[in-house]
Amino acid sequence: MADKIVFFALVALAEISGLTAVVLIGLFGGQLNKEPGFSWDGSLKTFNYHPLLMVIAFIFLQGNGAIAYRVISATGLQVTRTTAKLIHGAFQTSAFLIATVGLVATFKFHETQGWADMYHPHSWVGITAFSLYGLQLLVGFLFLVFPKFGSEVLRSRVLSLHVSSGRLIFILMIGSALMGMSESSIYDIVHPEKFPPEKFPQAVVVTNTFCLCLLLFAATIVSILWNPTFGPKRQKEDSVELITSSQRS
Repeated sequence: MADKIVFFALVALAEISGLTAVVLIGLFGGQLNKEPGFSWDGSLKTFNYHPLLMVIAFIFLQGNGAIAYRVISATGLQVTRTTAKLIHGAFQTSAFLIATVGLVATFKFHETQGWADMYHPHSWVGITAFSLYGLQLLVGFLFLVFPKFGSEVLRSRVLSLHVSSGRLIFILMIGSALMGMSESSIYDIVHPEKFPPEKFPQAVVVTNTFCLCLLLFAATIVSILWNPTFGPKRQKEDSVELITSSQRS
């Protein structure tokens, strides 16, 4: 009972910090940036979609998708193994599609401004994480959902790799988001000749609070994922079932 209370407290903290981060990054792009608002015209208003959509997708949705099995198990919902996989997959697929739009927004902004792409470490880390995420999504679907390629031995190993690599990618996304916010702070806020002075204090508070919320969200998600007492029974059964079958063969 105590473990369940701690679990739901962590989930609540994750949701509060995650949603707050989404609101703050939306506030920064929509009202506090040097060119606030959202538009698909190639201006900075187009770029403003990038951090908002990336945080929604690769932070909030990915984090919630990662703990979906555990939440289902803890709430006692009676769902089939396939349904649980589809819920998890819906989070992750939605994240990938939304993030793709966010990535396109960056390239469109750079093209319109005549700027080079992929010149900052944030870009390299981000595109690496994006590519690994797409590969993770594809391999997970083909081997664990449909048509379930390979033997049970292979799928057992893919499941183990899928879990480990998913956690690594989530951490990469957090790091990339913090690097991106740092880049934005340097280029868009600290230069007084470019940034409206009256917005400076609010922008600093919003961006720094956003980063703290991001770290808190990451800490709660990681705590849930790495605590064995919060492990979903259904996933344990899947893994044990595959490993047991592989040992018999």
